[in-house]
Amino acid sequence: MTQTSAALKYNRSSYITQGQPLIAVPEIFQLRTDELGRDAVKLMNERFAGNSFVALEISSLNENQPIGYSTPYRRFALGPIVRELYGKDADGKTVQLLTPAQSELALKHGTLPDSKNSYEDLAVVVYSTKGQNAQLAQHLLNQAREMGEVKTPAVFYGLQTVKDGSFPNGLRFDLGDLAVVYTAPILSKKIGEIGKFDASDPELIKIGFPGKLGEGNRNLYIAKEGLRRVCRYRDLGLGAGGGDLPGSVEAGRVSFIRGGASQNLEAALEVVESEARRLEESIESRKVKALEILGKH
Repeated sequence: MTQTSAALKYNRSSYITQGQPLIAVPEIFQLRTDELGRDAVKLMNERFAGNSFVALEISSLNENQPIGYSTPYRRFALGPIVRELYGKDADGKTVQLLTPAQSELALKHGTLPDSKNSYEDLAVVVYSTKGQNAQLAQHLLNQAREMGEVKTPAVFYGLQTVKDGSFPNGLRFDLGDLAVVYTAPILSKKIGEIGKFDASDPELIKIGFPGKLGEGNRNLYIAKEGLRRVCRYRDLGLGAGGGDLPGSVEAGRVSFIRGGASQNLEAALEVVESEARRLEESIESRKVKALEILGKH
């Protein structure tokens, strides 16, 4: 089966989100119990047989029901598998896991599916090589530093889950071809465990995290050490403090976007940042016009 025919097999038109088009996230879908989802989970279960922290039983789910119980382990196991199964469609496009910034952009445009009734693990963050998941934190930093300087707190996404009995839970994360590592300065703030932020903060659609804390109706949960999950919660809070990597409940989701074949996640982030700059310039332009009007009265 060619990559193009694989995409057509899974009826790519059914994965298009209805609603206002997104910049950099034109099509978004959650993995569910259709042909693609069942094939992906079946292959994941075969590759991770014997490891209950990844293998997932979905036989009791109804047709077209969202596949739940998201964890970082399952997310980064399913990401490469779904990409492999989907291949490329007739337009030369493939699929990628939703990133933190793209999640915020989708939320802003109201096209994030069932956002108030589900949560999603979007990335992991390394604060230090001490504390929870210290061995895995050191492993990721070692890999990232082979490519250049990395400052902590370091956010990682686009990873690959690998079976490895020398790591806790018999699993580790590796940096694949689509992996992205970047620093989120807000996570280094000494604010305790919780800080409030505004949903309109422009940094959200640039890096997936707010640029400042203090006021707003959303919460950011952080930690001081170790490796932690980066998660969007059902109350739309952002979690970067949970250290229990295998923990999950039914409401967990794994979302994908349909993007350009040659576009890696770094390029996607650049497009999102460009849109953020456009929005900022538009706001500034409106301010100038308003001041001009006031000056005439």
